Amino acid sequence: MRKPYGFTVADPDFYAPLESAPALGRLFRPSRVPDGWTSDRTGVWTMWRPQDAVLAECGWKVHVSARPDRLDQVLDLATGVLFEQGVPFKHLAAELFYQWTHHKHAARPQSGKFIAAYPPDVAASRKLMEALSEALKDEEGPYVLSDRRFGESRTVHYRYGAYRRLERLKPDGTALPLVRDGHGNLVEDRRGVAFHLPAGIQDPFEESAPAPGGELSFGGYTFEAVLRPSNGGGAYRGRENSTGRSVFIKEARQHTGVSAGDITATERLRAEWETLKTLHAAAPGLAPEPIAYFREWEHEFLVTEFIEGRNLNGWTVAHNPCIRTAPTPEDFADYFARCERIVAETEEALARLHALGFVFVDVSPGNVMATDDGGIRLIDFEAAARTGADFTPMGTPGFSPPHDLVGGDPERYDHYGLCAIAQFLVFPLNLVVQRNPDTLTHLRHGIEDTAPVPDSLWSRATRYHPPRETPPLPAPEEVESDPLAHLAALRDATADALVAMADPDHAERVFPTVPEGYLSNTLCLAYGTAGVLHALSRAGRPLPEGALERLRRDALSAAPTLPPGLHMGLSGIAWVLADHGLLQEAADLLATADLHPLTTRTATLAGGGAGVALAHLALYGRTGDEHHLDRARALTAALPPDSELTARLGPDDAVGLLHGRSGIALLLQQLARVTGDRGPLTRGVRLLHAELDRASDPAAPDLSFPVSETDRRAMPYLYSGSAGVTFAVSRYTAAVDDERLAAALPRLLARLDSRFTAMPGLYQGLSGLGLALTEHARLTGDAEARRAALRVARALYAHAVPHEDGVRFLGDQTFRYSAELWSGSSGVLLFLSQLLDPAPDPFFTVDAIAARS
Repeated sequence: MRKPYGFTVADPDFYAPLESAPALGRLFRPSRVPDGWTSDRTGVWTMWRPQDAVLAECGWKVHVSARPDRLDQVLDLATGVLFEQGVPFKHLAAELFYQWTHHKHAARPQSGKFIAAYPPDVAASRKLMEALSEALKDEEGPYVLSDRRFGESRTVHYRYGAYRRLERLKPDGTALPLVRDGHGNLVEDRRGVAFHLPAGIQDPFEESAPAPGGELSFGGYTFEAVLRPSNGGGAYRGRENSTGRSVFIKEARQHTGVSAGDITATERLRAEWETLKTLHAAAPGLAPEPIAYFREWEHEFLVTEFIEGRNLNGWTVAHNPCIRTAPTPEDFADYFARCERIVAETEEALARLHALGFVFVDVSPGNVMATDDGGIRLIDFEAAARTGADFTPMGTPGFSPPHDLVGGDPERYDHYGLCAIAQFLVFPLNLVVQRNPDTLTHLRHGIEDTAPVPDSLWSRATRYHPPRETPPLPAPEEVESDPLAHLAALRDATADALVAMADPDHAERVFPTVPEGYLSNTLCLAYGTAGVLHALSRAGRPLPEGALERLRRDALSAAPTLPPGLHMGLSGIAWVLADHGLLQEAADLLATADLHPLTTRTATLAGGGAGVALAHLALYGRTGDEHHLDRARALTAALPPDSELTARLGPDDAVGLLHGRSGIALLLQQLARVTGDRGPLTRGVRLLHAELDRASDPAAPDLSFPVSETDRRAMPYLYSGSAGVTFAVSRYTAAVDDERLAAALPRLLARLDSRFTAMPGLYQGLSGLGLALTEHARLTGDAEARRAALRVARALYAHAVPHEDGVRFLGDQTFRYSAELWSGSSGVLLFLSQLLDPAPDPFFTVDAIAARS
């Protein structure tokens, strides 16, 4: 899962691209620019080129890296050479961009790239790198993982890649970068963490390139498994060659992994080694035993004992009864007793640390290990510091106190983190609680329907975030006493806040979205304007002035660059435009989707042919135009046979509604209902059987599914998991007599009856579970499913954040508010609207059209 840290810098409330941050710090610019050169800003880069210069399509890119304290000097030295040789180049435009592309949480392929130059051919590349190596012979910089270094230089790197933008659109709307290989074919321009050459391309500089090390065994240790890669290095499970014992190895790369204060990964690792030695001498067992510290090539390594167990992130997922189906009071009692022991032992370890004159600082679930013998150990002393020393605090969002709370007491970091862990163990809503402490009241009420939360645990969980005596939103008892009235109020407040968040004049989006929206597009159903307008319309709310026109205009303009699919692209936008009477525009967008290569190359509901076909059915229902019905039939007939379908679902053989076989089965059922031809149902049943074959635990009383063949997380969600499979199966059990589907349905529904998910949203959160239950109840009259949907809806109050404009919800990973349908407020609104006023087709089906047919 991508961590969205770079999208949390620019705005305290909403996700936003890093380059939109208002405070960029020092701007970078060469001190001397010759006449005839022009510059322009694109994203985080400033591009320089001679007037009328034309970049080659591909070639040997030259990258220059620099230490955090030598940026201006390296820029002037390097650009002096680049200007002299007339080579176009770009550099990071501001200090903030350098900090975040070299941050410990930054994407590893980008790290180290401070300047990128584009020489026209091999000879020019060699000439440039030789001159740069000489000019920068006294400089050092991080190793660029995607490149090779030139000669003996510590700053000059190169790789073969595209100079101009060459891309192939992916079904999710993101772009696959391309480069031309040695045979003239466009292939993926791989920008990973290792040097790669396309077929037919030879490295003309290889004789000059030293190997960067990276063997599996060195320094007396064998590296057996990667535990956690990071931009600053990595963490590994290893074996001490002389003894055979397991060890933990932590790596730091030079001049990168930058944290606050421009402290690099190697500086932090050396400090951690000294801390561990001091603590081990004074109190063995308090911290991991330090074994060795060594340097290999330019990397440094810290070796400690290997502690068997799980950190609290993994331990909680494995043990918290909240995420199980039908937990018993005994389950909760046992779990809470173990949580109390964990908190007490963590507090004891921190007290011992404080007595030795240290603070841990980053007390968070990833840094507390629940050991196999039932105890706990503090791990990762990277942030630890002496109590009286000056230090730059490092912490984990949701577990770090605000600066004004610390005051002059550094131990407050640890006490706050300990209380945050107590809250996390009850249920991990830390980032929501920081914005609305009343979340805890609803959380506790939901749990105590089954078992009481011990006072000792709860008093810690609420120590720094006590619920308010007069909360702005109703208390859980009030919601329980009159759920429909309070859920209607929540629906209306959510819609109010959505309308207030609209900004039709914003350069990049109308409604706040998540990072995926910026990386894909901000128009589509899942991440963009179309999805929000759909939710507002279903709630009966007038659309914000200018929002529909902005969607119409932008969609028509961007149509050639958008993917064709239903949830990520043109088909979903066309559906929403048609729902608002813009039938010609909708038809034009669907015609563009028909011609897109992805429509036949991808079969899925989210991004391929199945979704385009379903949108044609919707347009047929709106217009009565037989062309759309013919196109739906043709696209469905063009779907590959079962034996060839896996290749059309994407690289990982996904499961579920959006990217798996359930979505194609849904199309087949909808087409059968509209046309009266039951033939497609036979294949649909077969596809749903194949989905059931993928269940994580086929013998369990409830059914969950992995995300894909490579992502084995068992999921209950709408986009990939039980809710999405239920969404399709509910329609089939009403249409066919199939024993296996009928037997599976109660087990699918059991998995959805939950009041606890980490996120509230539609595609991957609580609202999606509720929507699937609501749709099942609407289609079948199942009263228990209706009651379960109401329970799910009441639990949304634990995620609701009151705001002066209404009620907001935090989007994907809960770092910032968001409006989009995927994880934000509009998905919550759509579920609540459907629950309170059931009507056909809230989530892009054509049941109403089928009923008319």
